[in-house]
Amino acid sequence: MYKYFDGSFARSGRCFTFMPMARKKILWLCSWYPDRVQPFNGDFVQRHARAAALYNDIYVVHVAGDPAMMKKQEEFVTVSQGLTEVVVYYKNNNSFYSKVINHLRWLRCTKEAVEKYISVNGLPDLVHVHVPFKMGIIARWLKKKYSLPYVVTEHWTIYQPQSPVSYKSQNFFIRNILRSAVQSCDKLVPVSSNLGELMNEQVAKKGFSVLDNAVDTSCFNYEEKNSEADIFCFIHVSSMNSLKNAEGLLRAFSALLQAGGNAELDMVGDTTPGIRNYAAALEFPEGIVRFHGEVSNTEVAAFMRKADCFVLFSNIENSPCVIGESLCCGLTVIATTVGGISELVTEENGILVAAGDEIALAAAMKKVSENYSMFDRKEIAENALSRFSYPVIGKKIDEIYQSLLTGN
Repeated sequence: MYKYFDGSFARSGRCFTFMPMARKKILWLCSWYPDRVQPFNGDFVQRHARAAALYNDIYVVHVAGDPAMMKKQEEFVTVSQGLTEVVVYYKNNNSFYSKVINHLRWLRCTKEAVEKYISVNGLPDLVHVHVPFKMGIIARWLKKKYSLPYVVTEHWTIYQPQSPVSYKSQNFFIRNILRSAVQSCDKLVPVSSNLGELMNEQVAKKGFSVLDNAVDTSCFNYEEKNSEADIFCFIHVSSMNSLKNAEGLLRAFSALLQAGGNAELDMVGDTTPGIRNYAAALEFPEGIVRFHGEVSNTEVAAFMRKADCFVLFSNIENSPCVIGESLCCGLTVIATTVGGISELVTEENGILVAAGDEIALAAAMKKVSENYSMFDRKEIAENALSRFSYPVIGKKIDEIYQSLLTGN
């Protein structure tokens, strides 16, 4: 029998020390990351960072403009086990030439933060860029100056053909930054195969490996229900902007009720009154549709564990974190066949419908609510845990780094 403990293992009373695998120093350049201006911007990047920090020393640099600042520049540093997060703020300028001035301020602040890291810690083993616009500029500068290899992970929906801000519609400056960053990177790691293929078609030909979004399974996890509820509970979680098509979801849910369905719907994450007003116009029975606004992840997870099925009726997506979170809670998922969703939702854990097809959505909701035993909630959660948890994602990130540094 073996017992493992700090740097050694024991067998039959004898102790043998071993050298643990050396942690690598990785500099993360994050175009998106939670900050005081946009607290939820790039929270999925932060979850990747926390997962990666289980195996390596991660140093995050994120620079954000803040129009409310009184000073020209401020820096905030957060340190936890294996993870250092540096967020630098600069004063936004609202003049006629604001775009140029703000870009130059961003560039100066970012280079200063990176040079400060190098002066204190030495050169990192490699660089990891999350969202190459605009941090791809800095990664290419570091590669030219220090011969540092860099990885690119992309999360942006700009490459999706339905996107209102498509890659092809962008100006030369943006397209050139993205193209140069991808062409020069040593490894492309998108969050879905669909996204990698779209980038190859539109930006540059590059082999890629998929990196799933990470889920905080200390929060989003399976909990067996004590008893069967009298009414089936659907849940939707999003910002409920136009791309999420929450209005279409409400119309489909209304059709389900009119067809005799016995169900309720929790709507979590709305930030404006528009969607609540729209729901009121549909005249749902009292208490059947409940809005909860923007809440913490802990509260989202609590709502999920009480629900039976998660519904996402988006027109555009890449690889929604909320689907992984739902699956980790053991929820069946109904979602649209856009972006990389079909890489997450299978016959074993849910149903896929075409974007905008409200009849198909209502039928899927009816099927799931009336035949819920066809899905094994515990098995769904176990499979999701083995795919999206921090240790799993962190190990995959470490393997990407290791393969790049060893050439294997």
